[in-house]
Amino acid sequence: MTKTTRMNPYDVREISGYPRALKLFRIPASKYWQVRLYMKGGPSSGVKKSTGCEQYADAVDFAKNWYEERLLEKRDFRLKGAQTFGAFAEKLKSSQQRLIRRGDLAKGMLEQDAAKLRLDVLPALGSLHVSKIDYNIVDDFIDTLSSDRSLSASTLKKYVVLIRKVLKEAEREGVISHLPSLPSIRGVSHPRPWFDFTEYRRLLAACRKLRDAPPEDIKFDFGEMYDFIVFMVHSFLRPSEWKFLQNKHVREVSGISPPQLLLSVPNPKTARSKGFLDSVTTDVAAAIYRKNILKRHDGPNDYLFFNDIKDRESYVSDRVSRMFRLVCDEAGLSEDRFGQKHTMYSLRHSALCFQIIKTNGTDLFGLAKNARTSVDMLEKFYLSHLSPQLPAFAKQLQTNWAKEL
Repeated sequence: MTKTTRMNPYDVREISGYPRALKLFRIPASKYWQVRLYMKGGPSSGVKKSTGCEQYADAVDFAKNWYEERLLEKRDFRLKGAQTFGAFAEKLKSSQQRLIRRGDLAKGMLEQDAAKLRLDVLPALGSLHVSKIDYNIVDDFIDTLSSDRSLSASTLKKYVVLIRKVLKEAEREGVISHLPSLPSIRGVSHPRPWFDFTEYRRLLAACRKLRDAPPEDIKFDFGEMYDFIVFMVHSFLRPSEWKFLQNKHVREVSGISPPQLLLSVPNPKTARSKGFLDSVTTDVAAAIYRKNILKRHDGPNDYLFFNDIKDRESYVSDRVSRMFRLVCDEAGLSEDRFGQKHTMYSLRHSALCFQIIKTNGTDLFGLAKNARTSVDMLEKFYLSHLSPQLPAFAKQLQTNWAKEL
């Protein structure tokens, strides 16, 4: 049996023509009629209020007006909910999926953005109305990330760019009139870890040593690793690009001696349309391709390297990356002189550095085009650190020092 209290309702009545969820009632503690409403999807599921009316007819009029106000409140609540930062983050995903279908965006970009949103951005900003996102809120968010996780400047910059992408979706729909000013992340441009000419020779010597006397507990072809290293340094390929490269993607450049190869890279990072991007190798890559690579597997659908590994999406990269680190350790080159770890990307960095030094940096546009990068990237991460090593620069510093003494 329910215990009677001064707050228990009695004389509960519904209002004709209105939802049953809207009710008038009395309680022993008050002389006024009370009104209550259960409204799903509103700012609160159940609400009640005193009408301030002693007469039932007056309470009915109050309840009808109060109900209309709650409907407006519910509509406003839904509208604001559709305009949160989280709502526009979902719209960004849809926009990126359309770009992927058109071949204008790599799938990996969507996956990276989705991970950042899910793990970090949405828990902090997702419930805020998009118009509330300003410089201070984003700056506090970036400061928290930097303090808690010690993220690099380049990584923090990616978070700011991602937030700007979401806000751009809101601007397109007219929910905000302009993009707010956001924090700028300034980082130091460190030279990319690469092998200079002496280190490159040490790396190859270490790989030959492992090829001729492989560790007993490791089943791996270090002879193929040797060819892989040489080919990568002479082809400008990224680590993500070689794993899907097949013989059908390779052909010789006609009318050139010594011969070079034309690679139709099937999954270039910088693709902006469906199809392949072509890149020319040096004659060294062409020679090792003809003499060694084709002897292992020459079928048109055979992969150039480690064809026996069927999982080309992830396992082949992980396996070769681990073995490459073993070669670096053997050569005493696990890190460069700045303490940065050498990875397979160091082979591409070496390819670009060697070419810049060889040409005195005179044709950056051609190199950038062939390597599927930009002149800005070459100038920022390579040329600025290599300039003192260029023969032309060193020659400028030469003088007849004997006359000075």
